[in-house]
Amino acid sequence: MGDEEQRAAVVLRVQRRDDPVGAVTEDDAARRGAAYPNIRIGAPLFGHAVQADAGRWRVHAVVSDTPQGARDNLAHHLREQRDDTNDPAVVVELTAVLDVLDREKVDEVVVDGRAHRIVRVDTFARFGPDGPEPPRPTDRDPRDAADHDSFLDENIVIDPDAATGMGEAMLRAELITAHYPRAQVPASVYTDSVAAVTSHPVGVVLPTRHAAAECVDGSWRPYSRAVATPQLARDEIAFGLRHIEPRLRRLTDEQATAYQQAADNLDAEPVDELTVLGHRLRVTRIETLLRMSTDGPEGPRPSDPDPDQPPAADRHQQD
Repeated sequence: MGDEEQRAAVVLRVQRRDDPVGAVTEDDAARRGAAYPNIRIGAPLFGHAVQADAGRWRVHAVVSDTPQGARDNLAHHLREQRDDTNDPAVVVELTAVLDVLDREKVDEVVVDGRAHRIVRVDTFARFGPDGPEPPRPTDRDPRDAADHDSFLDENIVIDPDAATGMGEAMLRAELITAHYPRAQVPASVYTDSVAAVTSHPVGVVLPTRHAAAECVDGSWRPYSRAVATPQLARDEIAFGLRHIEPRLRRLTDEQATAYQQAADNLDAEPVDELTVLGHRLRVTRIETLLRMSTDGPEGPRPSDPDPDQPPAADRHQQD
């Protein structure tokens, strides 16, 4: 079966949303799609997922920059399960699994008959003539830091066959065929990226992230990691202005004071873009896509950087 035939077999079920919030969100998506028509793929994120029922998976903690970071989070998750159970058989099974995760780079383990898999999530930013897309008016954006973590909903049940709204369906169709440009990445990264389009032809959109970006010589580049909300991205900018830029740029006292004042202003009056001494920064919107096949969610690719070692191997090297 050729690539086009495989892609043609993918079906997206669209469900019309008549509620007022849904209608505004759909209109917001359409307007932004027209204003920021170009999509660029970014660095991946990693988490872990566990098999649920009826072909569904439950996704956790898609917050790591490397597969090993996700393995460490999975080990922490399973260690908490072991500490909370009184079943001796479960304790023995989890202890054996944790021993493997402590020593080896494994991307799938089985506990109580269910697979726990390290998963890879693609990230995307939309671009228009003025640069990357900022947050949308309909994006949730609490000021209270205690409310942020729930926005990523680190316990998401994904169902590739579930119906979705028109805006999300169009986004999924747009993202699922995207891959890294040949000229911008190593050959192995490009090859794996293209192969994933057909090996994992179904995409599930996960909660939107936000990040800070900076304009350098007319080009935009990442300034911070992806976080849950626009406010957390603003906090990343403020931290950078106060603590990173003065040392990185070797600012004078007067310049450092200007950066400090810009951070204070951002804390007092949240905005999505600011310029201080010619340094332009913007909060940007990051879409996330989990690729799926009939076997489940995509795991790490051979070309994904994975420099960190499992805890036991790292301790051995230090000794």
